[in-house]
Amino acid sequence: MTINWHEHVFFGIHYDLHANASDTELGRELTAEHLRERLLRVRPDWIQADCKGHPGYTSWPTAVGSTSPGVVNDALRIHRDVSRALGIKLGMHYSGVWDSRAIELHPDWARRDQAGQPDPNMTCRLSGYDAELMIPQMLEVVEKYDVDGFWVDGENWASKPCWCDRCRAEFTRRTGIEEIPQTAGDAHWDAWLAFHRDLFVEHVTRYADAIHARKPTCLVCSNWMYTVRQPDPIVAPVDYLSGDYDWAWGANRAAVEGRVLDGRGKSWDLMAWGFTKTGAMGTNPPWVMKTATHLCQELAEVIALGGAVMVYNTPQRTGWLTGWHQDLLAEVAEWCRARQEVCFGMRSASQAAILHLADHYYSCNQPLFNYGEAVQPVEGALHALLETGRSTDILTEDAALSRLGHYALVVVPEQTRLSSAIIAALEAFAQAGGHVLMSGSHLAHECPALVAATPAGAPITGETTCLPVPLPHPLSSQEREATGVRAVPVSGPWQPVQPLAGTEILARRLAQQEPEKDATDQTIVTRRSVGRGSVTAIHGPIFRDYFLDHYPLLRRFIGGLIEGLDILWEVTVEAPPWLELIARRKDGKLVVNLINRGAGEALSPNRVIVEELPPVTDVVLRIRRTHAPESVVVVPDNTTPWWACEGGTLTIKIPRVAIHSAVVVV
Repeated sequence: MTINWHEHVFFGIHYDLHANASDTELGRELTAEHLRERLLRVRPDWIQADCKGHPGYTSWPTAVGSTSPGVVNDALRIHRDVSRALGIKLGMHYSGVWDSRAIELHPDWARRDQAGQPDPNMTCRLSGYDAELMIPQMLEVVEKYDVDGFWVDGENWASKPCWCDRCRAEFTRRTGIEEIPQTAGDAHWDAWLAFHRDLFVEHVTRYADAIHARKPTCLVCSNWMYTVRQPDPIVAPVDYLSGDYDWAWGANRAAVEGRVLDGRGKSWDLMAWGFTKTGAMGTNPPWVMKTATHLCQELAEVIALGGAVMVYNTPQRTGWLTGWHQDLLAEVAEWCRARQEVCFGMRSASQAAILHLADHYYSCNQPLFNYGEAVQPVEGALHALLETGRSTDILTEDAALSRLGHYALVVVPEQTRLSSAIIAALEAFAQAGGHVLMSGSHLAHECPALVAATPAGAPITGETTCLPVPLPHPLSSQEREATGVRAVPVSGPWQPVQPLAGTEILARRLAQQEPEKDATDQTIVTRRSVGRGSVTAIHGPIFRDYFLDHYPLLRRFIGGLIEGLDILWEVTVEAPPWLELIARRKDGKLVVNLINRGAGEALSPNRVIVEELPPVTDVVLRIRRTHAPESVVVVPDNTTPWWACEGGTLTIKIPRVAIHSAVVVV
C-alpha cells in the first residue's frame, strides 16, 4: 500500500507566481543558499512551488508546453534540491482547466459559450488539452524533478458548461437527448449540467491515474474538489482534499469548508492567504501582508477541526523570498505548532449537524461548481448554531446517510429536492430520539408527512413578516419590555401552514413588530413529535436571513427553538456569541476548542485586517460526566484551570481565551 505523506504533514507554505509572457527575471535572485535560509526560518513540513499558473506559461524550462520568456534560472530545480535536502515534501502549483496560453496556441481547445464564442481562458474537457499538453507536461515534471505532489488550481471553480460540437454530440450520445438546453429553465438543463460535472470528474481521474502510474507516491489534489462546491460522493482518485479560502474574511470560509472536509474521510488541509486587500482583485489598493494575529485567528478554525494548514505567500518575481514575510510566517508556524500534538487528527464530538445536499445545491448554485447564493442557508445555520454555543458539523448526503445516528440535532436549512432516502433517514432519526430542525417555505409542499403540516393559502412575499422573540426571564436592566416579548422582521417567502393533528404550533406570524397588537392566525413554525424525537419546521428562509443580517433577535429566536428541545448536551458554554466552541476527541481524550472570533476594530469592507483581538474572559464550560476527570489542562499554556465535578456535571472556568485554547479533559 502506498504511503500517503499528506496524512503526516501539518504546516505548509504555498509559493506561486503565475508566470506569464511579460516576465523578465524569473529565478534571477533565487539561490539554494537563499531558499534554504528562508525555509529554515519557518521549517514547514511541505511547500508548494510555482510550476504553471493560469496564464499557461511555466516558470521552468518545459519541452512540452510554453516556457515563460522571463526564466533566468530554473527555480524549480532549486526548490527540488533544497526541499529534498531539508526533508520537506515538494508539491506543484499547476493550473488545470484554466490555461490561457494553451487556447492561444490551440483555439479548438477553448470552451464555447451558448453563442459558440470561445472562452479565452478555460479549456474544453473533450478537447485535446488533457492528452496533448496537461498530462504529458505533468509527467515531464515528475520525471525531471521527482516532485512529491500536484495541487491543481483553476479546476472546478473555473469550470463552466461548454457548447462546442464535441460536447453537444457527446451529451446526446450519453443521454439520448438531442435538444441541447441553453439556459436555466430549459428542458434537460439539470442533465446538461450533470453531464459537464461528470466530464470534470473524468478529467481529474485521467491525470491522477497517469501520475499515479508513473510515480505512486506523487500525490494529487484538485483544488476545491469535494468541498462545499462539490458535495458529491468521492469517486475521483485524489489523494487529499484542499482549498485556498478567501483573502478577506477567511475565517468564515474556513469554518464552513473545514467542516465539510472533516466529514469526507480523507486527509485534508486549508490554505489561508498570507496577504489581503480591500475591494476587488486587480483594483486599488495593493495587496498587503496580514498581521500574525489575523492569520492565527484564521488558521485556528482549521486547527480546531483537526486539519493541516497552509499559508499562501508570494515570492518576488525574481524568486526572492522577502525576509520579514518569512519571519511573520515563522511566528505563525510556532503558534500553530504549539497546538499540533493535541489538535492534529482529532475527530468530531459534535452533537449537532447541518445537511448540505448536492441535489439542492446544484439546482441553485452558479454552474458548474461555484456558490452563487446556494450556500447562504447552510452558512447561516452554521453561524446561528455556533453563536448559540453548539459544536456543529456539516454533512453531505452520503455522510448523513451513514452518520445521522451520531448526533442529537440535525438541521436541514432550506434544502429543496430532498431524496426519499434522506426523508426516510430523518424520520428514522427522529423516531430513535433525534431532533430535526428544518426550514423553508417549500416544506409543506415537498415533504408534508415529515413536517405534519399542509399549505394554508399562498406564500407570503410582499407583506411584512415578523417573528415573536421571547426575552429571558427575569429581564435584565437593559431589557425593560413589559411583556418580555419583542419581534424581529424576516424576508420572504413564508408559507402559512395548517398543522395536522398532534402538531404543535410554536409561532404565528406577526404583521408588524408589536407582538400583542400585530399577531395573526397564520402558523409559520411547527413541531411534530416523532417517536422519542421531533421534527421542528420553520416555514420560511430563516437561515438565509441569518446569513445576510446576523440580527441578535433572530439568533435569540433560533436559539430558543433549540433550547426547547429535549437534548442533553455533552458540552455547553457560557460566553459571548463570538466565542466558538468545537468539541473533538483524540486518543480517548475530550478536547474542547475555544476560538475567539472577535476583533478589536470595527471591521468593514474598507477595514479587513484584525490588528488587535481583545481576549474573551470568564468562560464557563459545563460537561456531562459520570465521574470526575483525571486531569483538565488548557493547551498550549499547559495550565490547570479551576474545575469541579458534582451531580454529573464537570464545571470548568477558563479565565481568558486570547485566540484559541484547547481544553483537554482526560
